[in-house]
Amino acid sequence: MTQAPNRPADPSLVEGDVRLLPSHLTVVLDGVVRRFHYVWLRDNSWASEDRVAQSSERKLFTADIPEAVAPVSAGYDPELGLDVLWNDGRACTYAPAWLRRHDYSDEPTRQDRRFTPTPWDEKASGPPRVAHTDVVGTTTGQLAYLDALREFGAVIVTGVPSLDREVERFAEIFGPVRELAFERVHNVRLDPAGYNVAHTSGELKPHTDFPSYAWPPSVQLLHFRANRTTGGESTLVDGWAAIAELRRAHPEHFTVLTRVPVPYQLFSEHEDTAAEAPMIELDTSGDVRLCRFSNQLAQPLRAPFDQVEAFYAAYRTLGRIIDSGRYRATFKSADGDLLTVHAHRVLHGRLAYDPASGDRHLQNVYMEFDDLTARRRVLRGEHKPLPAQPLR
Repeated sequence: MTQAPNRPADPSLVEGDVRLLPSHLTVVLDGVVRRFHYVWLRDNSWASEDRVAQSSERKLFTADIPEAVAPVSAGYDPELGLDVLWNDGRACTYAPAWLRRHDYSDEPTRQDRRFTPTPWDEKASGPPRVAHTDVVGTTTGQLAYLDALREFGAVIVTGVPSLDREVERFAEIFGPVRELAFERVHNVRLDPAGYNVAHTSGELKPHTDFPSYAWPPSVQLLHFRANRTTGGESTLVDGWAAIAELRRAHPEHFTVLTRVPVPYQLFSEHEDTAAEAPMIELDTSGDVRLCRFSNQLAQPLRAPFDQVEAFYAAYRTLGRIIDSGRYRATFKSADGDLLTVHAHRVLHGRLAYDPASGDRHLQNVYMEFDDLTARRRVLRGEHKPLPAQPLR
């Protein structure tokens, strides 16, 4: 992918003009002045001495780069790119396409490169659907599945065989199943001795699973082996959309929920998981990366005395947004449906059902979103780095 500069092209600039400045150089590409620090260019050398030939991994140790690293000379060739002879003796070439892709001259560049998923509106419909035969049989179908999960945070695969552990076999098409406490393949059905509220027939408010891990699983796959009861409709809520409303309308509540850690626990007779973390976690750009919301697993708050009332005001406000019906899709899942959710974004739940009205049995496994996005890059042929210069 070619990085588009944020500045308009200037036809008066000389294409390929290189200028050496105290800490960085500039080169004109596409009528735009691009800036690169010397230490950054030297650190990203693709010279054969600085890379492992068979894997393209870095061999140059960053700490060994001299503090005063700088070019002895530099020039630009339209075909080969930027040629630099460094004062440590290394000769490096940086191809035009490589320079365009990695240009960081503009402050907003990182944001421009970020993928922004589509938030659900206030009349959310059910998730996209793809057929099992397409997903398991074609690259196009696999990409449709992965694209839908990336874009909308949820996708349903229809017509999955209602076989024991079929959800595990399906998951392994895309990556490793995450091992968790209790079971590798979790069985969700009515169980009077069950360790979780999911083993009852009552309503499950929208929630995220395993907030009781420091890093909760980021993908959940739920296979409806049988769903023939009266009631029991599935509910999904776009947690990020709900949080966005909270951030717009109640910024003070949003701030509280990013700072106050909440204890969560899920346990059985022989297993235990416990963690303490804020409900909303942000990335380095201030965007939401993780929603941790589970009313049933929350434990007594251990916040400072003067933060408790502010926390509960924020908690109740977010809970009301989530439970309002906005950003919520409600639908009946059929036998053979396999629901996949981006579990750091989308909350899942169900309405109450009558256990005497029919069979209801789900099996689910967990994965990591990173593994699925990596699989998507492989299928699209985008996972290998663009060399700055050919390795000899």
